[in-house]
Amino acid sequence: MLCAKYDYKMDIAVKQEEAFEDGVQHKAIEDAKSFYANGASIELISKSLGMSIEQVQEIVRDVSAK
Repeated sequence: MLCAKYDYKMDIAVKQEEAFEDGVQHKAIEDAKSFYANGASIELISKSLGMSIEQVQEIVRDVSAK
């Protein structure tokens, strides 16, 4: 049985960090879409945003499908 002491300050700090990371990820996806829409290559987007080529291809595939 797990018996851990609840720490409100730690809980808030963790939630803030998770929200920040989600925001950063969302921004990178929007940037990748924008770069692609303006003619940037998948390789350039990958290098610029620190994503794998596969991640960029998935984002581009989603944009192209719309």
